[in-house]
Amino acid sequence: MERKTERQIILIAAALAGTCGVCYLLGLAGTVYPDFSILSVFLAVGIYVLLRRIPRNQSKRHYVYASLTGFFFSLTLILGYQLDRYGMTDVGIKGKALILFHSACLSIAVFPFGDMLFRAIDRIPPHLEEKGSFWRSGAVFGVSFALIFLMWIPVWMAYYPIVMSYDFHRQVNEAYRGWIWFNSYQPLIHTWLIWLFLQIGGWFGSNEIGMGLFTLFQMLLVSSAMAYACTAIYRIGKRKWMVLSTVLFYGLFPFCSVSMMIGTKDAIFSGLFLTFIVLLTERSFFCGKRKWILEIPMVVTAVLMMMFRYNALYAMAGFGVLSLFFQKGRERIRIFLLCVVMVAGGQAAKEGIQHGLGTEIRGSSVEKYSVLIQQFARVGYYHGEDMDPEIYRLVDKYVSAESWERHMPALADASRSGVDFVRVWEPDMGQVLKDWLQVGLEYPNEYIDAFLCLTEGFWFVDDRTYCEMQGWGVDGGRHGAIFTGNSSASDTYEGIQHISKFPWLEERLEDIVSNNSFYYWPVISVLFKPAVYIWSFVLILVGLIYQRKPRQAYLCLFPLVYLVTMLLGPTVQFRYVVPFMITVPMLAVLLFFSADGSQSHKDS
Repeated sequence: MERKTERQIILIAAALAGTCGVCYLLGLAGTVYPDFSILSVFLAVGIYVLLRRIPRNQSKRHYVYASLTGFFFSLTLILGYQLDRYGMTDVGIKGKALILFHSACLSIAVFPFGDMLFRAIDRIPPHLEEKGSFWRSGAVFGVSFALIFLMWIPVWMAYYPIVMSYDFHRQVNEAYRGWIWFNSYQPLIHTWLIWLFLQIGGWFGSNEIGMGLFTLFQMLLVSSAMAYACTAIYRIGKRKWMVLSTVLFYGLFPFCSVSMMIGTKDAIFSGLFLTFIVLLTERSFFCGKRKWILEIPMVVTAVLMMMFRYNALYAMAGFGVLSLFFQKGRERIRIFLLCVVMVAGGQAAKEGIQHGLGTEIRGSSVEKYSVLIQQFARVGYYHGEDMDPEIYRLVDKYVSAESWERHMPALADASRSGVDFVRVWEPDMGQVLKDWLQVGLEYPNEYIDAFLCLTEGFWFVDDRTYCEMQGWGVDGGRHGAIFTGNSSASDTYEGIQHISKFPWLEERLEDIVSNNSFYYWPVISVLFKPAVYIWSFVLILVGLIYQRKPRQAYLCLFPLVYLVTMLLGPTVQFRYVVPFMITVPMLAVLLFFSADGSQSHKDS
């Protein structure tokens, strides 16, 4: 009886603490209630009931994983809402301690949901048995490819010939002027593809036809990669519903289909990213001793992937180094050497196409210092009038005082305009880092907040900066969640006209991607937030570790390292998350994969 009473007291205290955490969060979100209202009593009772219903026979491992997951999720909510409301997080040691305290309280209310998540993982059977007749792999690939591609055709017609946004206008102008004008700031292979399809369009006497064919080419590549992933999902999961739901997600989800119409490198890169993960999965579990058969297409895919996004090269290098720690025996050396080949191939291909095209224009690598730039700029923005003269000199040296007024917390491009990278940063990066550390020791909170503001969209599920930072709405330049503003204006050629073949569908889609109408769709709206896909990836990785599946968890290592490179980027845009969005279904099915990796079946 005493033990039962003691448990009731602990549950009541926990429910009250959880209520305090939820009320604090709602206060940050701008909600008056239920802090000093009868509603707080109902909230406390609800949390108490949820806590009481948690089974008591769970393992210690289960409770640890559910608790830590709930705490870190709660921490992101507290940090995110503080940034949204105050523009900064609580300052000083006391402020950071309070953030941890409020996060711990909130995590008590979140814990029942973490418990349900890991209980669901516990219920996944160690081996999935085949049910009903089995589809042939070739049929799964062919049907998946056809369905995805055909579902995208109306969207292609709506945005015909191509969505000319982001850096497309820059590249198409270079492509029109000729190879020698290509700037390596954007991947040269991608600019060359734009040039190639402009030439094809010239044969037909229409730039629009050329760009329309380029969009179709991109759609073919990515839908093939998705069909390959669907085939692997069926091979591993042995469930038809897994394939059907994945195909429908790829084909009908607006952010997926519209992203494939954009004329930047992101669509093709995302397809290569997904293909590499599927090839790595096939090599790890389905090749036996003949792994070299898939290592050749892996190298080719990786080299192409690194040509389309330069940060993929750094991610591949990090993946190779970490493989030495997370693989065993000869396999770790083999993977490491394979990564060396891929990185060397990617760098050689990058230099090779530069020389092959005959262009000498090399783009600045300033973007990889976006976090440092934002940290300098934030210090200047908030403390420009009261800084020590020496600190002022250092900040002004690396980010000019004139650019502080243009500082945008979620976008490094505004601050970057005041950076003399070639003459000040590049000659002595050692000195830059030394001065950066000196300023950071003086203003640590500004450094922390600068990084959090710049990456908020990747980890805060209620973030809106990714779809509002440059305005939004059809009449506001079509920025919104996905920038679809069409522009290829040039003084040197007639440009490319946007000629929608399906205006009704374009209006419906623009209401979603530009007007952000998904704000008002309960529950479903979470699918339109980049942080949801990053969190899904992280939870899959944690789930695999929880299941003690190191070989399956290893497949998440490359995306994890790539995610780190994304955190050092200039901003959060949904197009950066597309590789994770389309890869999450492939990684999620690994939770259903037997621990020994022996699960497979033969084509009927």
